[in-house]
Amino acid sequence: MTGRVQSIFQFLCLFSLTFSLALLSSGPGCSRGVLQKRPVLEKTWTCDKAADDAMQRQDYEAAIPLHQRLLEKEPANARALYHLGYAYGQTDNHVEEACYYEKAIALGFKQDGIFFNLGMAYGELNQIEQSIRAFEKALHIDPDSADNHFGLAIAYQRSVVDNLAEKEFLKAIEIDPAHVDARLYLSLLYTDMGELQKACEQLRKILEIDPTHRGAREFLERIEKQ
Repeated sequence: MTGRVQSIFQFLCLFSLTFSLALLSSGPGCSRGVLQKRPVLEKTWTCDKAADDAMQRQDYEAAIPLHQRLLEKEPANARALYHLGYAYGQTDNHVEEACYYEKAIALGFKQDGIFFNLGMAYGELNQIEQSIRAFEKALHIDPDSADNHFGLAIAYQRSVVDNLAEKEFLKAIEIDPAHVDARLYLSLLYTDMGELQKACEQLRKILEIDPTHRGAREFLERIEKQ
């Protein structure tokens, strides 16, 4: 990873900026299928109650063996494979995370949410080309998703392709003006490009949306002191 990309992501870690890789809008659970953006699939896969409960309480250390045992009986259960991948991701095992997402996809689990998660996993592994391809597949399925554009922008930002990263961040913000993460990452990109006024504009907009956002406030103060 280059020095400029390291500085971006070190800053994000400093302020504990997090982004949900599975877009958990209503809490995890295998049988309810809420780890993907839409519940409708050509095939229906379910998990047992114990696996569901572990995901629901976000006990991923327990969820991993429960899903493994389920897959011993149902090796073609793509939903269980997806959730096992997600559980591995939450324990920072991104190699296994990406592996199980790929297995689920091969079995027909092909909603944009799994491709988004796959793109994020490959990004953690610094496999940028694979990350970009995964986000492009997510966007092919749902081109109107601000999160999918955001994910692709991060991948371009990691690979230091500034013009494409900017384009995707702006598209995410156009779709969802309250997308704070997209605005924050865009402000970092602008700072790195020397566009400090544009960076400040994004940071001020974040503080309009969320006046308590510590990272944006401290970053803005840092820029204004320069």
